[in-house]
Amino acid sequence: MRPREPASVISLLLFLAATCKCHGAVAGEDGGDAMVRVDGTRFVVGDGDRTLYLSGFNAYWLMEMASDPWQRGKVVAAFRQASAHGMNLARTWAFSDGGDRPLQSSPGVYHEDMFQGLDFVVAEARRHGIYLLLCLTNNFDDFGGKRQYVQWAMEDVAAAGGGGYNFTSADDFFNSTLVKSYYKNHVKTVLTRVNTVTGVAYKDDPAIFGWELMNEPRCNAEPTGALVQSWVEEMSPYLKTIDGNHLVTPGLEGFYGDGAHESKELNPWGIYYGTNYIATHRAPGIDFATIHLYPDVWLWGTTADQRARFFRNWTASHVRDTDAHLGVPLLVTEYGKFLWVDQDADGGENATARRDRFLGTVLDAIYESASGGGPLVGGAFWQLLLDGDDMDALKDGYQIVLPEDERAASIISEHSQKMAELSEQDEAAQARARRRRSEPRKIGRFGGWRTPFVQRFLVRFGSLFRSVSSLLGAV
Repeated sequence: MRPREPASVISLLLFLAATCKCHGAVAGEDGGDAMVRVDGTRFVVGDGDRTLYLSGFNAYWLMEMASDPWQRGKVVAAFRQASAHGMNLARTWAFSDGGDRPLQSSPGVYHEDMFQGLDFVVAEARRHGIYLLLCLTNNFDDFGGKRQYVQWAMEDVAAAGGGGYNFTSADDFFNSTLVKSYYKNHVKTVLTRVNTVTGVAYKDDPAIFGWELMNEPRCNAEPTGALVQSWVEEMSPYLKTIDGNHLVTPGLEGFYGDGAHESKELNPWGIYYGTNYIATHRAPGIDFATIHLYPDVWLWGTTADQRARFFRNWTASHVRDTDAHLGVPLLVTEYGKFLWVDQDADGGENATARRDRFLGTVLDAIYESASGGGPLVGGAFWQLLLDGDDMDALKDGYQIVLPEDERAASIISEHSQKMAELSEQDEAAQARARRRRSEPRKIGRFGGWRTPFVQRFLVRFGSLFRSVSSLLGAV
């Protein structure tokens, strides 16, 4: 190859630098390398405290898909499609406990191929300007979760000769010292992981929006919420000792418990689910609140009108209670409407159209709160999938495939644009406020020397001064 002239080399270097800056942009590039923070009921980022509103999706499968280098193009496609529709948040799993494709096959034993898959997910999210909300384990049996942790403990205790522990259910996850030590080790391992793609430790990566302690914690052993409450009060401060930079949330669905300001009668069927909405979100180290929305599953067998009424009450009560008793931002981190079994088949509208209408209703509620200064400032639908037969195994009746579900894609895009415009409006208002603060200070009550009142005063004072001077001169 012929050597390049110096000017050509410089031009090439400048081009590459610009290209790297464009395609390597930090998630939320408006904030540079800054972490997302909380300011009252707002998420903010950057030195100017730019307000961040969130339009997002769930894709629990990203890590597992990326663990196979031949499948990583699907992860890239998911982020590319989401970014093209204006989305800026992805919620996904940072766990896979036991099973056939584990991240953690036994306590403290990790599979590097899965971890490198998660590395790739974090790097691609950053490259596409999308924040990640990473969940650390599951309440349910899918991908292991709390039952797998308790099973590991039972096996280890048995191998050591037994004694000292009495495991009765998966809910022992919340109170067993041994099980909690396994979970804490997982937290530390994930947070201190150094990304093999970017070279940045997870705990230092601004592409990560925050950590979710558990997906949908519930507890049958202590249904009023005290056991989960105690667990969150232990785990959130522990996580913060390792990573004080990122935001933390328990991962609640929004079910009310037995504490102060709780409203159990608003829960589906008016029963307890083992969590406190208010008290648990007040735990030390918790930065923001979450709810989920699945009216047709939670209230199976009820009428469409009953589910619509529940939706309105559920959303309004959590916006109200978050504002009045928590003073933190609120996200709907899961919402969806089931497509495969149509409870309202006689309504003259097909299941997909009803799903799209539900999607619009949720997003309208989010925008109404956000635009009015309320605490509900974003959400993430369940779930994003790609087109193609090889994704069929991941379909669960809630999937949205953007190239195929054109109406849903349009609703999401329009909402994302409106949320981005809110952020721009807030930024413009903050810029005006900064300019006002930097202007020269006004004098007295006149509002400045250039007002007509002050000018008239100076003219008259000058005339009076000249008259007095003439009089004194005559004397």
